[in-house]
Amino acid sequence: MPDPTLRQITMLGLVPRRPPGRTTHEFQTALSERDFEVDLRTIQRDLDRLSARFPLTYDESRHRRWYWAPHSAALSLPGHDPFSALTWQLIERHLKPILPRTLQREAEPQFESARGFLESADAGKYRRWTQRVRILSRAMHLQSPEIESEVIDAVYQGLLESRQVRVHYRSRGQDEARWLTVHPLAMVARDAVYYLLVTVQGYTDIRQLVLHRMERAELLSERVREPEAFDLDEYIDQGGFSYSRGRRIGLVLRFDNYAGQHVIETPLSSDQIHRELNDGRIEIRADVMDSEQLRWWLMGFGSGVEVVKPAALRRYMRDDARALVELYKSE
Repeated sequence: MPDPTLRQITMLGLVPRRPPGRTTHEFQTALSERDFEVDLRTIQRDLDRLSARFPLTYDESRHRRWYWAPHSAALSLPGHDPFSALTWQLIERHLKPILPRTLQREAEPQFESARGFLESADAGKYRRWTQRVRILSRAMHLQSPEIESEVIDAVYQGLLESRQVRVHYRSRGQDEARWLTVHPLAMVARDAVYYLLVTVQGYTDIRQLVLHRMERAELLSERVREPEAFDLDEYIDQGGFSYSRGRRIGLVLRFDNYAGQHVIETPLSSDQIHRELNDGRIEIRADVMDSEQLRWWLMGFGSGVEVVKPAALRRYMRDDARALVELYKSE
């Protein structure tokens, strides 16, 4: 039988920081996930004993919901050191949006405790670290689209528990949403947009659904049927999010010197080579996957890059440049 002391310590860590709290049934489920199989009466006795020594309280509803008393100090077992406090701070800042809501609630005491540690007099240099380090994207900063709360709850829980989800989804360009039963496989956050990789009931191909186009979502009891050998990293590596055209190409590009230096420092591929031309431009050669993302990237340089090869990509860039000239011809 597991040590009751260890079980009770675990229970303390499961008590929510604030209302609505957690019922004994919810404690039982959470303990079971941590390999503590215990009946409801034992859980209730444990909570009564713990509340005699710690500032735990509950609401007066039929099913007691336990939580830490307001303004009580957060319990951290063990206490934070600089490494753990910085780690929790980074998780809160960068990863919290992709955590399931249930885990966000469980992590809140740790977030709060980490903030408290970093605000203490002894943690001055570590607090300054959090104020002096930022992660920025080179992409244009876009506002995150709004996602319905019930959608986040159902989708994250379905992904966590491998359960099907029924979504009311509006495809791009469509005025009306339609109901789909989907099998959640993975989720990818890309800049301001969250993509859910799914198979739709009755089909086997993997599709990308964006969360902000889901108007409603319902968690179902049926289990997800996952495609054989599905691997998220492999899906991404094979161009799932670069919108591949399905073949590798030998690129020859000529950049103005400033842009060329950037591509030398951050190569396109492991086989990339470069040389400086007589006119001061830099020629880059690399084998890459042909994709829509490659075209968007090249067009972002404007007249700062010339595509020499392959011929088909050069024609594409030339035709796009001509279309731009036509677009801006009139004053």
